[in-house]
Amino acid sequence: EMESEEDLRKRIRVHDQMYASLQQQGKPFEALEHLEKGLFVRKEMYGPDHPEVGRVCQVYTTSCNTLAMNSLQRDDHLVAYELLKKAELLTSSSGYIKDDKIRLKLRAVTCNNFGCFYKRRGKLHAALQYLAKALKIELTSEEVDNPAGTHLNLCATLSQLGRHGPALEHAQCALELLQALALQKGQSEGGSQSPDNTNAPNDEGSILAIAWHNIAVEQEHLGQIDAALQSYGQALAVAEKEWGAGHIKTLAIKHSYDEAKSQASMRRSKVSKNVGGAGNWQSPLEGILNPGAQASGIRSGHSLRQKGGPYDGGRARASPIGDDRGDVSRQKSWQVCVGAALLLDDAMRAASCARR
Repeated sequence: EMESEEDLRKRIRVHDQMYASLQQQGKPFEALEHLEKGLFVRKEMYGPDHPEVGRVCQVYTTSCNTLAMNSLQRDDHLVAYELLKKAELLTSSSGYIKDDKIRLKLRAVTCNNFGCFYKRRGKLHAALQYLAKALKIELTSEEVDNPAGTHLNLCATLSQLGRHGPALEHAQCALELLQALALQKGQSEGGSQSPDNTNAPNDEGSILAIAWHNIAVEQEHLGQIDAALQSYGQALAVAEKEWGAGHIKTLAIKHSYDEAKSQASMRRSKVSKNVGGAGNWQSPLEGILNPGAQASGIRSGHSLRQKGGPYDGGRARASPIGDDRGDVSRQKSWQVCVGAALLLDDAMRAASCARR
C-alpha cells in the first residue's frame, strides 16, 4: 500500500528529530542510521534528482567519512571500510549529488581517506592508487579545500615504500601550496602578510609544521643533512608558534631536530679525522659517492603541478606525517583524515632510521 505524502513527511520529521537528538547525546553512529533512513524517505517522496535529496546526501557522505576515520583510529577496520564504500558509491557520477563541484569535492575527501585507510592496513600500493585519484580531482577542481593534505599523505605513503625522492617532492608541493595560501589570505585581508612559515594562518600553520617536518625527514633519508637541519628548524619554529613549546607534537619535532643535529655533529667529526682536519670538511655523502663535489641541496619551488602527475621519479619514505584535516563541511573535522596525532611516532621512527 502506497503511503500518503503526509505520512512520508511525518517519517522524515521523526528521523530528523532522532538524528538531532542522538547527535546531541554523542551517539553519532545511531544518528547516522536515522540520517540514512531520512535520506531514503526523501528519495521516495521527492525522487532521486530533487535538490533536497542531494543536500541530505552531502551531509550523510560527510558523516560517513568522519565516522570512518574515527573507526580507523580505533582499529575498527570493517566499519571504516563499509562507511567509506558508502561514501564512494554516493559520490559516483550516478549518485544523488547532482552538483558536480560539491560531488567531486566530497569524492576527493573520500579517496584521500581510503588512501589513509589502506596505508594504515599496510596496503601501500592500494593507498597510492586512491591518493592519486584524490590528487587528480584536486588538480582539476577549484572547489577542493585540502590539496596540501593529499600531498602530505602521498609523501608519507611513498616514504614508507622507500621512494624518498618523490616523497620529498610531494612534501615540497604541500609547502608551496600552504605558503601561497598564506600569501593569498594576507592579501585578501588587506594586510602585508608574507608567505613565510611563521606568519601563516593558524589552521594552515599547523599543517605547515608537518610539511617542514616531512621535508626534513626525507632530506635525511636522501643524505641532505644540512638541508634537513634547516627544515627541522623551520618545522620547530612553526610548531612552537602554532602548538606551543610544550605540546607533544612540538616536543616530538624538537626531539627529531636534536637527534639530527647530534648525528650530523658525529658525522662531521668522523669526516674531519679522515681528511686530516676540520677545514677540509665535506658532507659524508659527498666523501663517499662524489669526492670533491659541493652539496647541492634540494631545489626550492619544485612543483609537481608543473609536471602534471604524482609519481614523477622513483623513491619515498618510511613514514612521515600525513595530514589530518579533510575539512569537507568547513567545521574543521579533524577526524576525517588520519594524520599527525596518529603518525607522529611513525615519523619519529622514520627519522631515526634515516640516521642509522
